[in-house]
Amino acid sequence: MKRVSENPPQRFPDKPLYETTAPWWVAKVKPRQEKAIAFDFIKNNIEYYLPLIVKVTRRKDNNKPRKSILPLFPGYISFCADNFTAPKIYKTGRVVSVITVKNQKRFLEDLMQIYYALENGADLMPVNERYEEGDLVYISDGPFKGLKGTISKIHENNRLILSVNGLGKASMSININFVKPISKN
Repeated sequence: MKRVSENPPQRFPDKPLYETTAPWWVAKVKPRQEKAIAFDFIKNNIEYYLPLIVKVTRRKDNNKPRKSILPLFPGYISFCADNFTAPKIYKTGRVVSVITVKNQKRFLEDLMQIYYALENGADLMPVNERYEEGDLVYISDGPFKGLKGTISKIHENNRLILSVNGLGKASMSININFVKPISKN
């Protein structure tokens, strides 16, 4: 395990995202290879952005806190290059595929929002679940823990509005990280 200080920088080179001149690409990498390929990109002077978050867990043996630096988007790293097929990227053996970014302007705006949020101390966490309208869910944490409902609308990609049946229908906005699916049997 690397020390916190031994992790790659989130951004290379250290300049604003909007100053990039080459198009953005997204590399899908093998599991747990995001930081390793960031070091490869630095060695090959390839511009990248890898948003990282701090996750604190407790050790089971002595309950001491353990700090881990993890990618916000596991399995992916964004990079700039005029020609993504450069042998340098594939020779690492870490890249599974490269995704073409069709709307460069929107992608850059989204990256800049993530960058700004992380730089200003936002507590971002990856969301692994994909929900659709009509999914049955329960709230697993927070003040509404235990409530069950149906997703009636997905708003702004990180908030859910649940329809909760009771005396009628009511809607509430809830943080997506507090919601878990109810398995359909």
